[in-house]
Amino acid sequence: MTIRRYNAETDLPHVKRIWKECGWINDIKEDGKYIEDFYSVGDALVATMEGEAECAVHSSNGSIRYDKVDLKLGAVTAVTTSHIARKQGFAKQMTAEMLAIEAEQGCAVSALGMFDQGFYDKLGFGTGSYDQFLSFDPSTLRINGHYRSPRRLTSDDFEQVHAAMINRTRHHGGVNLDAPRLLKAELNWLDEPFGLGYFDGPGGSLSHFIWGEMKGEHGPYNISWRAYQTTTQLYELLALIKSLGDQVHSIQMIEFGEFQFQDLLEMPFRTRRITEDGKQLNFSRSMAYWQLRILDLPACISAMHCIGPDLAFNLVITDPVTAFLQESRGWTGTDGSYIVTLGDQSSVSEGSNSHLPTLTATINAFSRLWFGIRPANSLCITDEMSGDPDLINALDQMIRLPIPHLGWDF
Repeated sequence: MTIRRYNAETDLPHVKRIWKECGWINDIKEDGKYIEDFYSVGDALVATMEGEAECAVHSSNGSIRYDKVDLKLGAVTAVTTSHIARKQGFAKQMTAEMLAIEAEQGCAVSALGMFDQGFYDKLGFGTGSYDQFLSFDPSTLRINGHYRSPRRLTSDDFEQVHAAMINRTRHHGGVNLDAPRLLKAELNWLDEPFGLGYFDGPGGSLSHFIWGEMKGEHGPYNISWRAYQTTTQLYELLALIKSLGDQVHSIQMIEFGEFQFQDLLEMPFRTRRITEDGKQLNFSRSMAYWQLRILDLPACISAMHCIGPDLAFNLVITDPVTAFLQESRGWTGTDGSYIVTLGDQSSVSEGSNSHLPTLTATINAFSRLWFGIRPANSLCITDEMSGDPDLINALDQMIRLPIPHLGWDF
């Protein structure tokens, strides 16, 4: 196994073949041309066998909202392995190397979309929060507001779409990725895409929009991307979605994290019963599809602004990624013993204090606690976390965050 940096001139044809074998693209000639856009930004590593790339890992920089603070994010945006390179350990080794690159670039956090739970746990990732996947009849939206005729968007508008995503309303967990060409590729990989939006921003820029794919005359349609900056713009997008209900019987999307979508639907249970077992089934299903881990512990602790008296404790972290990294690297994970103080101004330093209670956790579990994904008492049941009950209860009193939602699929 040889791991090295991606070289577009020699590796691009092999990476296209890997993506085809993974089922990520259907046609190398058509879909494959956007892989060049995808790999033209960010960082990429390949593992070679007999001189040809057989595994590729890609990462993109961005930001992630922690409460009201933006932290630098390293997003692992693609991990792909060819048919002949499976079960060789390439993907774990290369993803670990990519985490080190992200950390050395100053990223405080890494996140990724998982193909299934368990694999990336071995690299220190903890499972994210549940998202609601919805299918609903747009005509049942309880939205009476007027909407203006939108403008049609195409993939040629990718820079405007990217700017609108960057400037959208974000809440806790909201992600932005820096490179517009990454989004260009994502927009072009949708089948039968459609985009509708409004250009109310400075200088006539795109301010709010929806982008997705059409399936048949009556749907289901799928909305993959959406952005707005004000509540008025949100209502206009919802009214626009409702207007499609004259023809489209169902629309699928991930729920807007900042409100409960069922509150805006007329008789959702009745509609679900009527559509049961049909092509236009209305449903709401929960799934945690992304994972996250801390790379820079001091930066992440410093972002915490907790209400109440200061809470000090020892923190003993074990980080499974260390086993996959060379000691010569500048970053070898977050293994260690620390003294943490949580309060209005939180801090962490290396060491221990025998007079303080101790929390023992993997970085997987502590990342979930820190990000507000699950409370400490819950993590003591499901994850590798333990501590004095009084400390566990105190942590649950201090770390109170909204449910995180990324708002950007990658």
